[in-house]
Amino acid sequence: MKLTDGAFVAVKDGRLVLGHVDRPFTLWQVDPGVLVVLAEIARGTAAQDLPEALAPLTGLDRHSAAALLGHLRGARVVADEPGVALRDVHAEIAKVVSAAPDLDHDHDFLQAARQCEDLTLTSAAAQYALWSAVGHIAGNAIPGAVVECGVWRGGSMLLAALALLNHHVEDRDLYLFDTFDWAWEPAGGHDGMVGAGDQTAGAEAATPEHMSSGTSAAEIHKRITTAGYPGERVHCVTGFVQDTVPGHAPDRIALLRLDTDQYESTLHELRELYPRVVPHGVVIVDDYGKLSGATRATDEYLAGLDHRVLLHRIDTQGRVFVKPAER
Repeated sequence: MKLTDGAFVAVKDGRLVLGHVDRPFTLWQVDPGVLVVLAEIARGTAAQDLPEALAPLTGLDRHSAAALLGHLRGARVVADEPGVALRDVHAEIAKVVSAAPDLDHDHDFLQAARQCEDLTLTSAAAQYALWSAVGHIAGNAIPGAVVECGVWRGGSMLLAALALLNHHVEDRDLYLFDTFDWAWEPAGGHDGMVGAGDQTAGAEAATPEHMSSGTSAAEIHKRITTAGYPGERVHCVTGFVQDTVPGHAPDRIALLRLDTDQYESTLHELRELYPRVVPHGVVIVDDYGKLSGATRATDEYLAGLDHRVLLHRIDTQGRVFVKPAER
């Protein structure tokens, strides 16, 4: 048994809390005795030896120690074979603990976001931006579908579906464009990390080892429908966007989320899909500011528009804007 990468102990509102960076909306209040247990695990004490080691330190009997270990396993703080944390530990802990106290008061959002944990890499701020964008199109009856290019495990579209259900909307079509097998388009000269210069290793550089396998379209469809969204409204379109867009895209789009990372695919999506975004519709570019391909493609396309937009910063990566009304 070992501590998992990404587990942390912090102080929030004067209380000791235990958490994991991949579960940013779930914190467990703990007492100092739990720290002793974690220290013993960190020392390498085997699970079967923990009750004996902990008894003189904490007073826990074998049954209580086993129950506590069960809770720690459920929180993914300890595991027999710990995996790699999806999110960057140093970047996320501060956000988890103190960056978004206002979100604690939006109980509907928190309930929905917890259903999407481990299914998305986006930050709390980015998730709330998507939640709010769905509320904008639902509350203002802006017509059109919700479209995402680049789906991974489906966490963002699951959150969008839950947001629609929160507004009692079940008649909007959701379009999910992805290869659904983690196949990448070839990296081009404009792809890489922002600040590192143009690279040709964009896909490889941006793809951690633990993300090397995709999630099937059928599995993602099931996740969204199990949450209560009508199955006939969920359309998973398999293939590279250069091959499936615009042929399989809806005529009207109320919300467009782009997350294919690379220059060629992002520019293709904007060219083919932005004209279909209705006035007052919302566009989110997930990796703007982090990946040079997505950033350059967005800048190039927006620079050529007759009606310029306010590209609003969501977090360290990610931008959102509302399509202006036609004049």
